[in-house]
Amino acid sequence: MRATDVEGTGALLCAPTAGSQTLLVVVLAAAAWKAARALAAMPFDALRFQRAGLAKAGLVQNSMLASRDFERALGTLERLTLGPLARRV
Repeated sequence: MRATDVEGTGALLCAPTAGSQTLLVVVLAAAAWKAARALAAMPFDALRFQRAGLAKAGLVQNSMLASRDFERALGTLERLTLGPLARRV
C-alpha cells in the first residue's frame, strides 16, 4: 500500500495495491470461515454445557465413563452434521 499525507494533516490515506487486496480477501475469508465454524458449533457446545449442569445437579450419572460415552456420541453427531465445519481435536 502507498501512504500519502491528506491535506497536510498528518493523517495517512492508504491506496490499496493488487497484492494487498488479495491479502485482504484471504484474511477476510479466513475470518469468515472461523466465525462460521464457531457459529455452527454452538448447539453442540450448548448440549455439553447442559449435560455438565445436569451432572452437577445429580440428574445424570457423573462418571468418567459416562462422560466419555456422551462426548463420543456428541462428537460423532457433530462431525456427521457439520462435515468440514466440525472441530477436529
